[in-house]
Amino acid sequence: MREQPDLFDVKTCNKCGETKPFSEFYKRKCTCKCCIAEYDKAYRQENKERIAGYIKAYRQENKEKIAEQMKAYRQENKEKIAEYDKAYRQENKERIRANEKAYQQENREKIAEQKKAYRQENKEKIAEREKTYRQENKERIAGYKKAYRQENKEKIAEREKAYRQENKERIAGYNKAYQQENKEKIAEIRARRRAVKRSAVPKFLRNCPLEKQRLVSIYKLRDIFSKATGEQYHVDHMWPLTDGGPHWSGNLQLLPAQENLTKHASVCPDIKATVKEALRNARQRYKVQEIRMEV
Repeated sequence: MREQPDLFDVKTCNKCGETKPFSEFYKRKCTCKCCIAEYDKAYRQENKERIAGYIKAYRQENKEKIAEQMKAYRQENKEKIAEYDKAYRQENKERIRANEKAYQQENREKIAEQKKAYRQENKEKIAEREKTYRQENKERIAGYKKAYRQENKEKIAEREKAYRQENKERIAGYNKAYQQENKEKIAEIRARRRAVKRSAVPKFLRNCPLEKQRLVSIYKLRDIFSKATGEQYHVDHMWPLTDGGPHWSGNLQLLPAQENLTKHASVCPDIKATVKEALRNARQRYKVQEIRMEV
């Protein structure tokens, strides 16, 4: 049989009238814990606004005190908080993502203003952080940029073309200023370029008047394209000179200046092979012509 509690170990609740053990009561209270809990719950329901106002006022009056308490708690419970946050994020991924997306949609202007203000106030800090990141992640950044350019060639070309169209005077002014400030550097680059071109002309074509005429015609065509479109064009070596390509009319093409500058010394293996084959054929034809002339 269940042992009956001693009469001195029990108390009768003055609210519900039930007799319960002392453990069901708070010290020096005649109302049991259950009744107090029900009363508190009902009170909170009936006085939501009043309680919220009291809490808000308390926080306003005790900002520093609350901040210090929270800071101290976080310092003493770093691991516990981190574990809790991690577990919560794992269990509520979709909910968190949806909340963040909704917040960003509803507060675009506010977020933009906050970001702008933060950048203005932390220019040096941000610049230093970005510089450090670039130094530590050179290969990763280069790989990302290369992959992006490969996947978005047309998009990038369209954007750059539109920018050049809208900023012709600005670009021209920048180029002119750069040339004025870097005369010696530009002269040295051009001289080196001319030397590379001279050494890159195939031997069998160095004194060929027909080849010289073709080169002159290509450069004239570049000027015609630039004037007709209002966009600067370059004569580009499909197989770059720096990669061993020949300065030969069969290796030249017209490209918008900006596209040529972003192309750098890259070359498609197929184009390289095609130019090599075409140059071999041209050499054969030239030899045949020489033999015929001798005959």
